[in-house]
Amino acid sequence: MPHSPSNQTLQTARDSLSKPLNFAEFLAKLPSKDRATALRRVSMLEALPDQGRAHLWRRLACGLMTLAPFAAKLIGKQTLQIYVADGRYRMQVFALEDVGDGNFAVYCPDVLEEATDAGLLSTDPSREPGQYLVEPCKEQLLIHQLDKTSLNPAAHFKDMTGWNRKALRITLPASPSAGQIEAAELLCAIAAQHFVDSALPLVARATR
Repeated sequence: MPHSPSNQTLQTARDSLSKPLNFAEFLAKLPSKDRATALRRVSMLEALPDQGRAHLWRRLACGLMTLAPFAAKLIGKQTLQIYVADGRYRMQVFALEDVGDGNFAVYCPDVLEEATDAGLLSTDPSREPGQYLVEPCKEQLLIHQLDKTSLNPAAHFKDMTGWNRKALRITLPASPSAGQIEAAELLCAIAAQHFVDSALPLVARATR
């Protein structure tokens, strides 16, 4: 039976993450200064009682770089930014933030409607705004939509909301489930379908 458009969206997203970069390949794509910063970040996470946080940071970083393998940089000790090429410029498409309270936040272009239409997420009117359900496991995932009106946009995602663009902040809780992690990755992979061949207006422009 042929895939419906919604099923095809999810299948394409899964296919794009089927062969993620390993951590050594991810590091090889970073400038030497950022490579050292990434190694320090992982070392700090590995020193925590919860060893899963270091594994998750590596998984998310490698997954985002797999989807947009052009360039990345680390801001401070806690944030990774991912870019695609746009002629003489580059455009930020993803960010990964270690919030510092045990949570990680993943930023991507706003594809919330597509993800809902594809059956990845559903809403529950009885829940607080920003709470979505991952299908089919029905686990909660906190997702906030960001745009130019967002208060005090941080430097690591500000460029993703310029020029009337919109972005998502997906908050993964401490010790997230496999379903929550996969949903965050698939949201990014759905977004990547818009810039896999060329940079489209879905993402924000950022100068080099």
